[in-house]
Amino acid sequence: MYESILAITGPTSGIGQAAVKVLVKQYDRVLLLCRNLTKGEALKKALFEINPQARVDLIECDLSDLSSVKTAAATTHKQVNHIDCLINNAGMVSTTKRESSDGYELMMATNYLGPFLLTHELLPLVMNSESKQVIVVSSGAYKFVPMKRPFFSPQHFNPLAGYGRSKLGTLYLAQELHEQYSRQGLKTTAVHPGMVSTNIGRNNVSQKVGDFVFKLLDPLFVTVDEGAQPIILAADHPEKYAGVYSDEGKIAAVKQYGSDFIMRREFIDATLLELDLKAL
Repeated sequence: MYESILAITGPTSGIGQAAVKVLVKQYDRVLLLCRNLTKGEALKKALFEINPQARVDLIECDLSDLSSVKTAAATTHKQVNHIDCLINNAGMVSTTKRESSDGYELMMATNYLGPFLLTHELLPLVMNSESKQVIVVSSGAYKFVPMKRPFFSPQHFNPLAGYGRSKLGTLYLAQELHEQYSRQGLKTTAVHPGMVSTNIGRNNVSQKVGDFVFKLLDPLFVTVDEGAQPIILAADHPEKYAGVYSDEGKIAAVKQYGSDFIMRREFIDATLLELDLKAL
């Protein structure tokens, strides 16, 4: 009997947690790729309460650390022979210049390089499934700034520019997946969940500054459950959302820097070279 399998990054908080609590009712098995195993265990228990029949596996994965990504992918290959839906959800914001363990700007490493490598490593499992779906959580922040060299370790740090470029990278990843693999049945969706009221980024500033900024922006935010809906919609309707950009659940045209094919080609090629990969 066929076992439908979901794999998701960043499932222990925010929209990832809200999405997986709904999707666990629709899959036979769920792979939680998470950095914090203590939170992962708590989520695993909660998912069993929602669907006692579901199999839930924890796989340690720190997307900012490329060796952790490779280990997580190797573990996944040992546990399953296919993945019906891979959701690249995990992301972070930093208001200060920080480097990953591999020496990359932290947001670019966590939001883009780690997910790119993970997708590359897990793509054979996705292509071996019945559904063949990848959902990439991007952001409307892709419109903030154009991609710029040096791509992965900028000389000058700006938090908005850094976050925007990392999310532009995730959009390029989704576009590249669709272009290269849609003819083989892969259904890829780039999702903008909206401005979601979560703690993302709050831990990287002082409490006073964080509280002030979040209070200022609060009227613009959607709830975590509302932010999870575009992910759930894409998972529920893979054909409808295949190859498109979903803006809060509505199919939308990609604008500005997201439609720069020449820069996308240059950026993807630079990524492959940086990660020592021959192809996505």
